[in-house]
Amino acid sequence: MNTIDFSEVDKSKFKCYKFTDNSVYYGEITYLDEFNNIVKSLLKQVKDIDETKEDQLKNLKMVRNGIGVQLFNLTDSGYSEKYEGEFVKDKKHGNGVYVYADKSRYEGMFQNDLYEGHGKFVWPNNHTYIGNWKNGKMDGEGEFIHNDGHVLTGSFRNNYYYDVVYYFK
Repeated sequence: MNTIDFSEVDKSKFKCYKFTDNSVYYGEITYLDEFNNIVKSLLKQVKDIDETKEDQLKNLKMVRNGIGVQLFNLTDSGYSEKYEGEFVKDKKHGNGVYVYADKSRYEGMFQNDLYEGHGKFVWPNNHTYIGNWKNGKMDGEGEFIHNDGHVLTGSFRNNYYYDVVYYFK
């Protein structure tokens, strides 16, 4: 899997925001108008947002867009979940890694916040699926490796192994 090497990323454009759900985002942002379009002309004018620019931005929606890291359920002792990767208009979209509270982990492609394309998911019990995803589910060619070493290779549909046997008379 190709993951983003954050040590190689230019963080000069990164902003840090704390959300009402107690998550924190550190990364690139943009602004959307009421039609969900990125407002490029204003972004060219606004290099560093300061108090004098706030009136220009009040009718726009700030969204995660580009590369960033989001920590969920942040407390003094840490966080429960973490996503690092690409965002498009506030959704996980592109290459990314999501680590869940139960320590399961997905790394691969996202589209509109769902697993889509090639990716790898490892469950807490070390079951592993490597293959294609569609709409957030195992779908397409892949390999499911059980923690006991048993391997299912082939087609998956809607999160199930799809083994079709054809009989000929």
